[in-house]
Amino acid sequence: MIARTARRIHGVAVAITVLVAAVNATLAAIGILSPGAAFVLWLGVEIPLGIVVGVMTVQRIRSLRREGFGWTATLDEIAGKITADLIRFEARGYRAIWQFVRRRYDGGEPGVVPVGYTKGTMGIPMAFLVACVIEAVVVHVLVPWPAVRNVLLVLSIWGLIQILGILAGRITHPHLLTDTRLTIRAGHQVIVQLDRGDVERVLERRRWEYTSQIVDDDALYLPGPDGTCLDLVLREAVDVTLPAFFEHKRTTASVSRLSLQVDDPEAVVAHFSAVGLRPKGFSAEA
Repeated sequence: MIARTARRIHGVAVAITVLVAAVNATLAAIGILSPGAAFVLWLGVEIPLGIVVGVMTVQRIRSLRREGFGWTATLDEIAGKITADLIRFEARGYRAIWQFVRRRYDGGEPGVVPVGYTKGTMGIPMAFLVACVIEAVVVHVLVPWPAVRNVLLVLSIWGLIQILGILAGRITHPHLLTDTRLTIRAGHQVIVQLDRGDVERVLERRRWEYTSQIVDDDALYLPGPDGTCLDLVLREAVDVTLPAFFEHKRTTASVSRLSLQVDDPEAVVAHFSAVGLRPKGFSAEA
């Protein structure tokens, strides 16, 4: 009961703070409030509200941590599952961009072979990226109101960064293959971790029937635009986590075959026969 009341009070305080800030910014942007009046409102109302909300947030975090909540569960409790998922998505995007700039991939260490799966899958994201750049230029040229133009420009740049984060996330989060283990991923999400002994056969086989992620019968398909090109036949069924944007919406299924799109299926088959592969230009990062 006490925890529920604290959650509600904290939520109301956050909502009031955000509402006041939004109203202040809007009134200043359309000229109803002068810059001086907006600054006074920010100084006299928004900053004290922000301090109160900050103190309440710290107290709730400390309370949840004392109760044994992990950091992921704490963020879910503080922000709500949907908001927490969005926060994690954005943070992972920034990290992926940083890794890409440094030419690193996630989860690497000596002896780990990254298996890329982005070939042929970047067309649509790149189209969105180009459209976002064009939108930013058009907004800057056509919108006559400086305040509105600046807001739209900021939103366009933010959207551009999100798309870059998605693109970088797929490049910097390949499947991971070692002498003893295979980790299958879809961007930041781990689909399944397999011991090498779980894999009975690795077949280079083109399948065209699916172009979206799906479980059909006892097989998981993680295709590209042209379907899949590699089959992993398992000795027995394993549980896999199906890809989904919101973490709390992800479900599991039991499958005995995985059909994947990878950049170099021949190299994966060869590695299962003790031949290694590693993409040029990228180094491992733990």
